[in-house]
Amino acid sequence: MLVTRSKIPMKTTLLLSLAALIYPSLALAEQTLNYPKKNPLVTFSAPDDWKAQMKNGSLFVVSPDGGDVIVEVMTMEAAIDDDAAAVKEARGTVNQDFKNLKLTKTEPAEANGLVVRLLGGEGEDDTGPAHINMALIKHPDASNQILFSLIASKDKAAEYGEACGAMLNSISATAAAKAPAVGKVQTFGYPDKSSPEFAVDFPADWKMEPNDEGVYVESPDKLIAMNVLMIDVSDVGVALESMKKKIGGTYKSIVWNEGGEAEINKDEALGLTATFDNAVAMDEDVKYSVNFVQYVRKGSSKFLLLFSQQPLKALEKHGDALTNIIRSIKVKNQ
Repeated sequence: MLVTRSKIPMKTTLLLSLAALIYPSLALAEQTLNYPKKNPLVTFSAPDDWKAQMKNGSLFVVSPDGGDVIVEVMTMEAAIDDDAAAVKEARGTVNQDFKNLKLTKTEPAEANGLVVRLLGGEGEDDTGPAHINMALIKHPDASNQILFSLIASKDKAAEYGEACGAMLNSISATAAAKAPAVGKVQTFGYPDKSSPEFAVDFPADWKMEPNDEGVYVESPDKLIAMNVLMIDVSDVGVALESMKKKIGGTYKSIVWNEGGEAEINKDEALGLTATFDNAVAMDEDVKYSVNFVQYVRKGSSKFLLLFSQQPLKALEKHGDALTNIIRSIKVKNQ
């Protein structure tokens, strides 16, 4: 029987909590809202007594007092891959109404099936100081980015802060969008797929090229390149470090595990040891993500070594796929 090792996590230093920079998160929301109205892509929760309505293609959600907190969700003109235009457009939605704007943007990060960039800070309008929080959302099935704007009176921050935090943290791809497509994977199995000791699932539309050592896998846009190597267990003490040194030498600079040690997980009952090494590398002016995963099974003549290297920006599009690949790794019980 193959056992999924989903409890062994892959370090993802690029992922961040959606509302970590804005409000604490408490589960106060009671109504579920979707956007857009037809074929919704994004869902979030809001307090049950807040009023929600669609107007001119945007979804508006207003606090019970009638305007101390206003949420607007809209489809942007910015294309899904044009981050600069999206940030400019988002700023433009508040430039005319607010003065003394101080807005800070984060790097894009994956959250709940979406890629999200936060743009937030403070400003002043006719009613006084306000918190301004915007999430620029990329959905994998959308052609344009979605803007989630939350503007709250600074005077009401204490009263509505928990509700705002809950809304921001609840932003997610709709259940249908997040659900994995049944049968839409292809499997590499060693020594064969009918009775494998090791197995890994890859997206069905990615190119797989078996070779003498294992398999080479590439995303359709060629942003992600992965290798699965089945290596003699006698080399278990040296193969990983040798590969890290070899790959690292191709970059101008490289930092492994944020300067710390590799993550090692052991399951004595299964006789399984998993090692995770992750790095950020520089080549000219481009940052890269480099990832190694090693699975060693007691009693096996081979061990599995999976490594990938890709521009850091590629994780905006393929981060979920990479996480799913790592989680799909299965190892036969002893």
